[in-house]
Amino acid sequence: MKEELLKEFRNDYVERLKKKQSNAKDLKILMKRKEILENSPIVRDYIQLNSQIELLINESFDKDDIYLTTLMDFEDKGLMSETNEIYVYNGTFYTEDHIVKRVGRDNPVGEFDKYIDLESMDELEIPVEDRLAFEASHKVVPLGNMEPTKFLLYKLRNQFIEDALYEGQEVACNKVLSRNKKNL
Repeated sequence: MKEELLKEFRNDYVERLKKKQSNAKDLKILMKRKEILENSPIVRDYIQLNSQIELLINESFDKDDIYLTTLMDFEDKGLMSETNEIYVYNGTFYTEDHIVKRVGRDNPVGEFDKYIDLESMDELEIPVEDRLAFEASHKVVPLGNMEPTKFLLYKLRNQFIEDALYEGQEVACNKVLSRNKKNL
């Protein structure tokens, strides 16, 4: 390293060190002032009041948090096991060498269809030959060519539950089916 560069480095280092030491002194003074203020009854009351206000503001405006917490409590209690039996068509599949493969709905090699209960997220496998009877006796949400990803399923589910919460289950059932009217 050239002497000139070393000198510049040393000067820069010393300046930064002085700044850090100065900040440490300032911090010590500020911490002492904070301690004195915190011992004042009025300031303690102010700090407690601010904490209560912040807590109430967070609780008042976080509707999504209340919704999700309530939903998780209901799921934990097993209350989502009784459903409206609305199923999302998840595709047609066949098994080859112990591997499940997805095929088009009308592909003759298809062995079974998968359906996911919109509320419980339970999956059913229905043999292809029983497909029409199953779909005739249940509410099925067809997604057309879209593959129902977890995100899409949870989005549909949450929309259904919100609709049920605010408008009733019958309206929610009709809405989820009419929003997704596509032929299977």
